[in-house]
Amino acid sequence: MTFLNVDRRGRSTLPEDVRRDLGIDGEEGALVILEKTERGTYELVPAALVPRDQLWVHHPEMRDRIEEAESDFRSGRSTRTETPDEAQEYLDSLKG
Repeated sequence: MTFLNVDRRGRSTLPEDVRRDLGIDGEEGALVILEKTERGTYELVPAALVPRDQLWVHHPEMRDRIEEAESDFRSGRSTRTETPDEAQEYLDSLKG
């Protein structure tokens, strides 16, 4: 169990072992969500902001497509080319 001291302005410092367990030790400006649980207690959850231009990666449909592609690679269902010309030739062959 860990106790935190809170100053008059509501500020506190997370102890080193807690920061390490959260994976934010030594990380300046790390984000942590303070989430209220169903029991009325609070839980600290490490967080990260996603830049707008990368939000598409987190869309459920995109995650499914990425997982399918990774599964194809793991199963050996992929084609490797060595040069840009070979790659273009292969892509052109898929059109027909």
